[in-house]
Amino acid sequence: MQKLSKNKKIILSISVIILIILGSISSYTYYISSKVERVKINREEVVNTGKETPKEADDVITIALFGSDYSDIYDVSAADATMILAIDTKNNKIKLCSLMRDIYLDLPDGGKMNLNYTILDGGPSSILKAINYNFNLKVDKFVQVDLERLPKIIDALGGVEIEITEAELQHINGYIDHIDKKNGTTTEHLYYSGTQLLNGTQASAYCRIRYTAGRDFKRTERQRDVLNALFVKFKDISLTEVPGMINNILPLVTTNLSNSEIISISTKALGMGLSNIEQGRFPSDGNIISAGFTDMYHTNIDIEGTTKELHQFLFSIE
Repeated sequence: MQKLSKNKKIILSISVIILIILGSISSYTYYISSKVERVKINREEVVNTGKETPKEADDVITIALFGSDYSDIYDVSAADATMILAIDTKNNKIKLCSLMRDIYLDLPDGGKMNLNYTILDGGPSSILKAINYNFNLKVDKFVQVDLERLPKIIDALGGVEIEITEAELQHINGYIDHIDKKNGTTTEHLYYSGTQLLNGTQASAYCRIRYTAGRDFKRTERQRDVLNALFVKFKDISLTEVPGMINNILPLVTTNLSNSEIISISTKALGMGLSNIEQGRFPSDGNIISAGFTDMYHTNIDIEGTTKELHQFLFSIE
């Protein structure tokens, strides 16, 4: 048999290495799949609202992030926190905004309901469709975590540094005790204000504080600050730590993202840098029409005005 030339040997060796790498990626992708709790949704149905999104939306990946409360009544818990993560691939920007949980929205099939309770009628599909219907969006991806698993995710990343004010200090330990009681854990109280490293339960309790100045508006800011701090921590993880981190975190979330989407979106986000995420909260003060109790607490908003501001924020529309 004629001997292979040196160049052919090199090409053959490289080809074998590439095949091994591809095989490893395929195996690891399958491994990831076994770790993720997935909920299938009809993506076409949740975005089919009869409304058009701006052309700028084509360059932006939008993912809904749901933080679920405890529930002793429903199989599905209310969305205590609802955010939209936007990855702008054209302008290389990452944005994170909160939607107030008590905003009183029209339902696609008639009637009205607070945003946080729309998830009770059909899970993630229902709340995604309500968001898309009211705000002319096409969000068909979501990640959901509850208060039992959030502390574990934060602990897996080594906790987060947060500045605690004197006002927040008056409330945070009560929330720590509540989460501990529900989760069967024991967590040290906080005894002073200022910047400090919070563990998972402490940071989750911080996210729940709502009885300070700014009330629920300030609470959404706290939730975004903790999530932003987690993104920054993830950015600083070395490549050798990534497999272990994925192994620890993925079993703690529920999502409809496929393996390829998880890898693709993570790669894009990490490539943009996670330390300068723009934040927002909707509706803005100027688009709140009224708020108060009827059968429950509702916030009535200017849908048209909120939609315009939300589009400007998410899609970098001037």
